[in-house]
Amino acid sequence: MSIVYAQEQSLSVEDYVAVLSETTMRERRPLTNTSRIAQMLAGANFIVTAREDGVILGLARCITDNAWIAYCAELAVKESAQGRGIGAGIIKTAKDILGPRLGLTLISEPGAVGFYQRIGMEQIDTAFFLTREDRS
Repeated sequence: MSIVYAQEQSLSVEDYVAVLSETTMRERRPLTNTSRIAQMLAGANFIVTAREDGVILGLARCITDNAWIAYCAELAVKESAQGRGIGAGIIKTAKDILGPRLGLTLISEPGAVGFYQRIGMEQIDTAFFLTREDRS
């Protein structure tokens, strides 16, 4: 079975929840608030997925200006599919689609820092964050 990587702007709420609910991010995303998830997906203008036999295994939800940078809000791979190179494949596909003029940036989950180092992303320690008050 081969994994198909593709830009998929019409990602469904159900597929998003299917992936994120099987990751360490599940406690930090409003997975039961489907209207908020729909807003999150609608606001992302660059989504890359990994599917095997049509079943979603992973995704990158990003925002880009298509001229300079893409911000990846999430790179998520189902825990049951991790260790197969899917996360690296999603990042490679995203970078290939974005092309040589655009950078790709993200804030790593603490447990994923080693992954990003292994795939050759440069670590920068100058990120800042204002937390949201409404976490629903």
